[in-house]
Parts: sequence; C-alpha cells; structure tokens
Amino acid sequence: MSWIDLSVPLRTGMPVYPGDPEVRIKSSLTVAGHGANVLSLDIGTHSGTHTDAPLHVDDAWDPLDRLPLAAFSGIAEVVDLRGVGRGGAITASHLAGIRPADSGDPGSADEGNRILLLHTGFSDRWGTAEYLEHPWLDAGAARLIVERGYRTVGVDALSVDPSTAGPSADTDDTTEAAEAGQGFPAHLILAGNGCAIVENLTGLDPVQRLAAEGTAVEVFLFPLNIPGADGAPIRAVARPVAEAPQPGTLSHAEVQAAAEKLIAAFAANDAEAYFAAFAPEATFIFHQEGTRLESRAAYRTLWEGWAGSGWRVEECSSTEQHIQLLGATAVFSHRVATTVRTGWSGAREVSDERETIVFVRAGDGRILSVHEHLSACPAGV
Repeated sequence: MSWIDLSVPLRTGMPVYPGDPEVRIKSSLTVAGHGANVLSLDIGTHSGTHTDAPLHVDDAWDPLDRLPLAAFSGIAEVVDLRGVGRGGAITASHLAGIRPADSGDPGSADEGNRILLLHTGFSDRWGTAEYLEHPWLDAGAARLIVERGYRTVGVDALSVDPSTAGPSADTDDTTEAAEAGQGFPAHLILAGNGCAIVENLTGLDPVQRLAAEGTAVEVFLFPLNIPGADGAPIRAVARPVAEAPQPGTLSHAEVQAAAEKLIAAFAANDAEAYFAAFAPEATFIFHQEGTRLESRAAYRTLWEGWAGSGWRVEECSSTEQHIQLLGATAVFSHRVATTVRTGWSGAREVSDERETIVFVRAGDGRILSVHEHLSACPAGV
C-alpha cells in the first residue's frame, strides 16, 4: 500500500502568505562541536502545508487543541477544480456533486468521516508569482461545504480566500466582511462553523486519480500540538484503503499457495496430495481425452491406469501464471511444460499445454479445485 506525500518541504526562504513570518532553518548544534546535530526552526504557524484553527480569524473561536483529533483524518472527497483557472471563484455549482461528510456504507472502506479536498492544480505554481493568483471559495461554496457536514477542508493553494485583491461572487457576504474590517469570507464561514482549513497541499493528482477509479483514499492531516494555537504546520499524507475481504472471498496469496501445492504434488507423482487438492465433485477436461471426467474418482481411476502402465512425471515447469479473483471463486491459469515417462520401456513424451484451474473455498476452510481444463499450446506460441 503506497503512501502519498501531500506536504510541501519546509525550507529557508520558502514561499509564505504575504506578511507572514519568513521561514529560517539553520544549524544550531553539530556533531563536531556538540556531539549531536540539531536544527533551529524559525517559522510561522501558517508556514508550508498547515492547518488553520477557527481562532485564526476570530479571537472568540476555538484554537487547534480544542478541535477533535478525529477531524484530522478521514476518507478523501476530492473535487476536481483544475478547470476553474487563475484567480477564478469556486462556486456552489462547482461543489454540487460532493457527498455528505458522513456518507459511506457501514463496513465499507469509505465508511466514516470525510475530508473535502479541493484540487485546483495550483500546487504546480508553488514558488512562482502566479501562486498568489489561485482559485478561491466564494461564500456560497463555503456555505454548501458546511451544509454537507464537512468540518475539515483542504486546498492545494495558498488560501481558501483570494490572496490578491478581487471581487467576490457573493456581494452580501463580502459587504458584511468588509464592514467588519475582515476580508476573508470563506475563512469566516468555514471557521465560524468549527471547520479546520488546510492550505498549501500538494500531490493531489494521484489522490484524484485513485478516487476517480473508485478507490477510497484515507487522508491524515495532524497538526503540531501547540496549545492555544491559531494554526500549525502539518505533515499531510494519504494512502489508498484496501477493501476488507468479504467472508468466503479468496485472496491472491491463498490461490497462489493452493496452485503451487497442486503443481508440486503433480510434479512429485504424489497421488494422495494431488487428488486431495480437488473437491470430490471436481470436473476435468483434458484435450487428449475423448470424454469429460465428471468427478475426482473418475480422474483417479484414469491416473492409476496410467501409473500401472509405467507412466510417471519426470519434469514439470509452470510459467505465465495468472490469477483472476471472483469473490468466492478464483481462476488460476498457467503454461505448463511436462516431461513424462510413458511406459516401462523408458520412452518419454514432452508436452506444452495451457491449464486453467478453478478454485473455491471448502466448508472446512481449505482452498480446493472444482474444475481443471487442459488444452494443447500451439507450437511457437
């Protein structure tokens, strides 16, 4: 399971919001001089990838340590906003399709709290003057986010509000904010409803791709533990969530092990172990036999007839293996090359065949084959 880093690196002189403290990182102690390396960090609470607490925009609202830890992890609800463009407003219509924050079927990979990620694509402009001209949330969009139940919102841009002077798509809220001496309507609406706001995310492309494929992605956005803080840097990461297997379903590893055990028993001429790998009702179709074998017992009778005439496996190799999982059933296919002694005279026969084996889980938990199909592999293929 691959981890995805959603954080910008902290470096001296890195971009910051206009007016915020500059970032300075320097050596404070060294191994040569002090026996250990220690860096000194001079950063603001909103440096790099960070979380805004409600306190950031109102002295009466909660600091970070008053927000529940559960708010900083959850399944990503990703909105592709790369078409909004430079300096454009993200409106309620752009977000109309987002699911409620508490959506998700019980027991499924996407059950539980959702975190809204706004994928503007502007992280590609990090470190350039254009980064200040990012898309931003208008008041209507911010209200919709709150109405859908989201309490954590992340964006791959400098802010959820404009970072340069510009009009708002919601004049009433802009007027109210201006009269209060504040120019951050999206911050005020989100933070005023207890939302944590995460800014300067990066690396949302793979998260968007996984979500589009239907894969649930879990996001972790935990801030530094600074009591009374208005915000703090975070190490934002994400990972795809594997669906929990349903009862009775087969895994790739189980099927691989069952197939290898069956092949090894055949190669060793171990009839007991070989036939134990098949269910009693298993069926068999072999291209060299004229009729379908309707049970394990019928096949064993045929095998014993071969063995009585001196037939014996001398070499067996399996290549081009493929496993297809189908819930409670799995199909294993491979190319098998076999050298057998055909009789007591010592004559040998070499075959190159395609074999398909269907596996199921038996009532006692074992993985057994219920069907085997063997066909000749055309020469030169």
